[in-house]
This record gives sequence, structure tokens and C-alpha cells, in this order.
Amino acid sequence: MAEKAEKAKKAKKSEKGKEKEVVRKKKAAVVEAKEEAVQAAPTAEVEIEAPKVVAAPVVETKPKLTLPSGPRYYGTGRRKEAVAKVWLMPGSGRILVNEKNFLDYFCNRKLLEYQVTRPLSVTQALEKYDVFAWTEGGGIPGQAGAVGLGIARALVQANPDWKVVLKREGLLTRDPRMKERKKYGRKRARRAFQYTKR
Repeated sequence: MAEKAEKAKKAKKSEKGKEKEVVRKKKAAVVEAKEEAVQAAPTAEVEIEAPKVVAAPVVETKPKLTLPSGPRYYGTGRRKEAVAKVWLMPGSGRILVNEKNFLDYFCNRKLLEYQVTRPLSVTQALEKYDVFAWTEGGGIPGQAGAVGLGIARALVQANPDWKVVLKREGLLTRDPRMKERKKYGRKRARRAFQYTKR
């Protein structure tokens, strides 16, 4: 019995060896055929095309603020994340923010209107100068504060005597308060996540 089992094992091994050898021969024949085909094929010159030059995408630029000619006084204001560039020019008292009437731009909100016009009213220059402001960043209230500070600084350039009045009213002081950063483990800077007791 043991001899028969050993003979059967040897027969299986020899069959497997023969099968493997046949597979090896087939693979070798395929590889040789491929090599012969490559050698027999005529060598053609391959033209490599240069990469096409693509025009750079057009980047939208900010619209430039158009100012009338004449003497002008400049002031920069900042509040929270908002920045305002302000130009004062002798005129009739119109105020334009981003080329819109400031009442429309600040949505007819009385407090914001007050912040913008206060430096002019304190110096009695409300109808002496035209104001052109360009503002970006932050929100509407921050932009109003930035425009107000820019107007105050421009007024000091127009008439240095007004510096005392504006300083006394606190209109030349940059408000340093900024949004407090969010903390991990909390919903906002200090607000805790909602606690559910049950």
C-alpha cells in the first residue's frame, strides 16, 4: 500500500513537472516572436511635438477708483479685518464708498452713517469735501469704522489744526479689538458645546 501511494505521488510530480516545462516553452516562444517582430519592423523616425504654449488665464483685476483731478488728501483706515483707502477732495459733500453712495452701501443704517460722517461733522467740514473711499475685507460695520478712521486721517492731512479736535473725540485712535480665536474643546472662543444632561 505504501509503495502504491509513493508511486502515485511520483507520477503526479512528473506530470506537474511536464506541464510546467510546456508552459515555460510557450512563454519563451512568445518572447522570441516579439523580439523577431521588433527587429523585423522598419525603424521609423518619431517626431516629438513641442508642448503647446497655452495663454495664461485672464486674472480679474479690481476696478480702479476713478478720482477727479485736483488737490486730494489721503488716509488709510482699518477696523477688525476691514481696510479702507480714503481720498478727500474739495467739493460739495458727497460721500462715495466703492463708487456707491455711502447710504446705499451701508444699507441706511444710522449707526454706520454716524460713524462715517462724524469726523466731518466734528470739524464742520461736512459740505466742504467730497469723500471717495475704497474698502475691502471684513463686514459692513467693520468697513464703516475703517472709512471713518480714514476720513479722520485725511482731514488731518488737509488741515493739521483739526488734529487736536479729532484726537479729543477719539476719532484718530485705531480700535485694536479683534475677533478672539476659536479654542479647541469649545464651540467658539468661549462658548462651550451644548451640554445635554439626559
